[in-house]
Amino acid sequence: MLQGFKDRVAIAGVGYTKFGELWDKSPEDLLVDAVYEALDDAGVGPKEVQAGWCGIQYEFTGVSGGTPAEFLKMYGIPFTRVENFCASGMDAFRNACLAVASGVYDLVLACGVEKLSDQGSRGLPGLGGARGVSLETPPAPCMFALAATRCFEVNGWNKETLANVAVKNHEHGSHHPKAHFRKAIKKEDALKAPIIAWPLGVFDCCAMS
Repeated sequence: MLQGFKDRVAIAGVGYTKFGELWDKSPEDLLVDAVYEALDDAGVGPKEVQAGWCGIQYEFTGVSGGTPAEFLKMYGIPFTRVENFCASGMDAFRNACLAVASGVYDLVLACGVEKLSDQGSRGLPGLGGARGVSLETPPAPCMFALAATRCFEVNGWNKETLANVAVKNHEHGSHHPKAHFRKAIKKEDALKAPIIAWPLGVFDCCAMS
């Protein structure tokens, strides 16, 4: 009989860096800051970690589990790089949960690191070098715009549905010291914002953080 994670896995501690451009921080700085905050939150030391998974999409950050192991100076344990586009961090977390639920490990680390703003381009960098917003393949807002229009048709969403999400997220950000944008917006702001790729406007798209 299949069993889930319930009552078999617990998140003991969490940590994360401030969102923003952070020109004075390297990817190594970001990962170290977040991981050691998580360890402190859990009340454990780095030597108690038995294995780790790290979400990394781009080759300029690193192409193996050796990247986070070197950044964190966590040697002698298995470290795995997980790459799954935007879901890389969540997939690292999923694999860490599976490892604990299986009974193989008691204490593991799931993390993720990337610093796109250092690549010298607008939009998402391309593999093998930074590129601008005119990519050979559609940029992320265009791809998600197609998904949004499909949801309009299938689920009855509309521009106001998206605006409600933006208003909610900016409201949360206005109260959070580590948020990239700490200013609440009104629904009208989201509805009247410049369009990036219809139906997605400025407030429907994430910033480079």
